[in-house]
Amino acid sequence: MDVQPGHCWCCENILPEHTVPCDRCPMAVYCCTQCRDRDNFRHSAVECEMFGEKKCSACGTLGKTRMCSACNSAWYCNADCQRRDFPTHWKRCQDILASIKKISSNLSRLQVSYGDFPEYFGNTMAVDFLQLENNEWSGKSVEEKQLERDYHVLSAGCGDLRNTVMTVASLPTEYQGKLHVTLNDLDPFVIARNVLFLFMLVRFAETEDIASSMTTIWYSLHISRREYDLIQTSLDELIQMSARQLHDVTKGLVSVLDKELGYLRQVWKGWQSLECRRDNRDAINLAQQRQNMFENSDQAIKDSRSKYLECLNANDRKQMEKWFEHGLFLPCDANQRDIPFNNPTLTAIKASKLTAKFGTPQLGLQASVFLHDGDFVYRYLISPKRMPFAVWDCLRVKEHTSGSHSSWMVMYHKYVTNLLQKFKSFIHEERLFIRVSLTSCMIFPGRHQSLQMTDYDRIFTSNLADYVGFPKLLQNFKPLLNSSNSYSVVVTEIMFFYLNVPEAFPGKSLPEPQLQKLIWGYINDFPAATPVQIQNSLFDYHNTTSHFLRYLRAEIMAGGFGIPALQDVPSFDSVKKCQGMRMRDFQKELNKFVPFQHRLNVRGIMSPPDGCRAVEWLLPKE
Repeated sequence: MDVQPGHCWCCENILPEHTVPCDRCPMAVYCCTQCRDRDNFRHSAVECEMFGEKKCSACGTLGKTRMCSACNSAWYCNADCQRRDFPTHWKRCQDILASIKKISSNLSRLQVSYGDFPEYFGNTMAVDFLQLENNEWSGKSVEEKQLERDYHVLSAGCGDLRNTVMTVASLPTEYQGKLHVTLNDLDPFVIARNVLFLFMLVRFAETEDIASSMTTIWYSLHISRREYDLIQTSLDELIQMSARQLHDVTKGLVSVLDKELGYLRQVWKGWQSLECRRDNRDAINLAQQRQNMFENSDQAIKDSRSKYLECLNANDRKQMEKWFEHGLFLPCDANQRDIPFNNPTLTAIKASKLTAKFGTPQLGLQASVFLHDGDFVYRYLISPKRMPFAVWDCLRVKEHTSGSHSSWMVMYHKYVTNLLQKFKSFIHEERLFIRVSLTSCMIFPGRHQSLQMTDYDRIFTSNLADYVGFPKLLQNFKPLLNSSNSYSVVVTEIMFFYLNVPEAFPGKSLPEPQLQKLIWGYINDFPAATPVQIQNSLFDYHNTTSHFLRYLRAEIMAGGFGIPALQDVPSFDSVKKCQGMRMRDFQKELNKFVPFQHRLNVRGIMSPPDGCRAVEWLLPKE
C-alpha cells in the first residue's frame, strides 16, 4: 500500500503497457504474473483483506458484505446473516467494545516535552507535500491556471528541511507557480540550522559543487576545510543581520520575526565559537562524544541497533557497521583523518539541563537567555536512534541514482545532492518562500491568525498525534485549511500505536497455527532469512487494521487537552467525522500523501517503524 502510482506492487519497477492486476482486490497491479505470484502470500494477507471482498461471518460466502458497526471485526451478506450469527458473535462484539474502553482509559500518549536530541536527521521518510499529479492534477487534463497557481504548506512541529527539499525536487516540470512553506518547530537549533542552510544556498549559489557540500554539512560528522569555511563565513554574516536584511539578502526566501531571529542568532554564535580543527587539542571531539553516546544509550536502543544490523545482508551490514563507527556522509569514500574538521552544526545544548533550570518545555522562548550562560556546553546531540538513511526512501534512492557506487553512503550522498541541486535552481527562480516559526505547534494557530497568514493547502503534522491526540490536533488545524481547495488536507501520523494495542503484534494476537503459517509464508518468499529477519518482517504479513480501528476509536474517546472524554465508545463512522473533518477511509482507498502503512521487507538498509500509521483528513464536502 506504499507503492507509488504507476509502479509494480512487488518489484516497484514502472508498469508496462500491459499489466497484471490482482484477481481479488481492485488495488494491486503488477508488471507480470511472476511478480503477482511472488507477492501473493503477503498481499492476500494484508491489502486483499482490507480492499477485497470479505467472507460473510455467518455463511462464509465471499462477496459484497457490510461490516458490523459495533466492533468492526465481522462482515455479513445481509441482515438475515447478521441476525443468525448474533448469538455467536455477541460475546466477541462486547469483548471488543470493552477492549476499546480499556485502551481509552489506559491510553499512553507521549509526554509533551523538549527532548535532549534536536531532530537534525528526522524520524520519518521524506515526503512530497504536494503530489500534484495524484491530487489537483489527477484529472484528464490540467488547466492553465492550475499550472501557475501558488500553494501554501504548513509543516507543524516538524521543522526539518527534508520534506521541503523533496517537494521542490518532485515538482512536475510543467508547474510554473510558487511554493510558500511554513516550517514550525519549537527547537531553536533545528530552525537555526534550516535558516543557515537556506542562506548558504543563496549566498554561495554560484560556488562550484555547493549542493554536494551542503549534503555533507547536513549529515556528515566530519567536513573538509572548504565546507568549514563556508559555514564560518555564513555565520559571520548571519549574526549581523536583521530580519529585514535576511529577507532581502535571500530575495524573499526566508522570513522570520525579529524576536525569533534573536534566538537563532545565539545558536549561530555558539556554533561560531566552537574550535573544530580536529588536530587541535582543544577541539570539540565529536567522534568520541558520538561513541560515548552509543555506548551509554539504554539497552533498548542497543538491542534495536543490533536487531537492525542482523536484518541486513552481509555486505550491507558491513557498510552500516562502518557508518556507526565513523558517521561520515561524503561524495566518495574517505578516511576520517583526511576530513580535518568537526561539523559544528551537529551540536546543541542538552535540553534536560535547560528544562531543569528554567522549568519550562517552551525552550525556544528562552534561547536568548540560556545561551549566555557559561554552564551550557555545545555537544554532539543526534539521537542514537537516528540516521540519515532512515529519512530518504532507499527504493527511491536506487531508482533515481544511476551508475555503480562503492557504498550506500556514496549513493545516498549523490541522491540528496541531486535533490538539493533542483532545490537550489527553484530558489534561484525566486519561486520558493519559507517562513520559519519558532513556537509550539499548539500556539502556532493563534500566531497564524494574529499575523493574518494565508490558509494552507496542506498541513503536515508528523507524529504530533502521538502527543496531543487526534481531537485536539484537528481542532487546532482545521481552521487553517484552505476551504476553497477540495484537496486541502491535514496529514497525521502515529508511530507508537502498538504501545497502546500490544495484541496487534502477530506473536501475541495469533493462534500458533496461524503464526506458523505467516512464518512459513515469509520463509517461502525469503528462503535465506534469519530468525531476526523473520521476526522483524512478520508485520508485513499480518493485517492489523482491526486493531488500529480499535486504537482510533479509543483515541477519540479519550479526548484530552481541553476536549472532554466520551462516555460511550464512538462508532467508526463518527471517528471519520472527528472535529467536523472527513477522514480518508484507508479501508476503501489509498492515502494520497503518506502511505497508511510502509512495508518493511523491501527496503534493505532502512527500517521504517513497524507501528507507524498515517491518516489523512479532508474538509467535509459541500
